Amino acid sequence: MKNPELMTENGSPENLAILFTKDNCTVIAIQDATEESITGADLADKLNKLRLLSKFYLDRETVDYARLVTVDCFGVKHYLKAWK
Repeated sequence: MKNPELMTENGSPENLAILFTKDNCTVIAIQDATEESITGADLADKLNKLRLLSKFYLDRETVDYARLVTVDCFGVKHYLKAWK
């Protein structure tokens, strides 16, 4: 998988850096987990092993992409789409 994109549920793009605090992860670690993953479930597992602020769950997987969902501490849904 490649090119992770993070967005809100209304489609507004977001920066991957909102998923973690300064000392516990990096955008590079998220990109590496995405590139090493084969399926959406595999990507969710790899991301959940990182020290992110919330857990990811598989929302939808097609032939072209996988979409994961997470909910932050304010109840806002964020979607991570990664292309195959």
